[in-house]
Amino acid sequence: MRTNDEPGGQTFTERARRTQIVGCAIELVAEAGYPAASIGKIAERAGVAKSVVLYYFSTKEKLVHTLVMEIFLASVPVMVPAIAAEETASGKLRAYIRSNGEFIHTHRDHALAMLEIWTSYRSATGQRLDEEMAESTARQPPQGDLAALDPTTIFELGQRTGEFRAFPVHHMTTALRQAIDGAVLQSSRDAGFDVPGYCEELVTIFDLATKGEP
Repeated sequence: MRTNDEPGGQTFTERARRTQIVGCAIELVAEAGYPAASIGKIAERAGVAKSVVLYYFSTKEKLVHTLVMEIFLASVPVMVPAIAAEETASGKLRAYIRSNGEFIHTHRDHALAMLEIWTSYRSATGQRLDEEMAESTARQPPQGDLAALDPTTIFELGQRTGEFRAFPVHHMTTALRQAIDGAVLQSSRDAGFDVPGYCEELVTIFDLATKGEP
């Protein structure tokens, strides 16, 4: 079967169908969990034959890679302008946390789908998503807006300007990401969880944790 994994060169109808399949896949993964979101179930949700999904995504692994990129791209208009509007590292850090919380709050299915993929996905060779992403980043670091989604650059900026104290940037980045992931986890258990309120507490915590000497 000929496949159409890459959107370039597709007709308007094909692009619309591909977008529909991706949206249905995100919804299903968020609702039922990654292991239960088979190609067949995704096709059923989209109202198409399984062969149609396989026309656009020849394997579930390729579909997952598309879902992850779609989730990252969906967060760009929410987060990047807010971060860019701040001039200081401390301001950018606060904007990063708050806008990330806003994205989780307003794009709950996207956030839950990412959590499911992050914790359950394994590639054909047994790699986790974070392992695949680390290898991909080493080969080709993110550019432009996608690079702005990495808080490492904010911590490094703060240390260069003296706003932040000396600390291992990788450790602080890990702590921040895990703390924000906690909002997604709680939201998965409680649809009414106050994500913005939780992230305001994170703003205070990381402000205190990173603050340089007076």
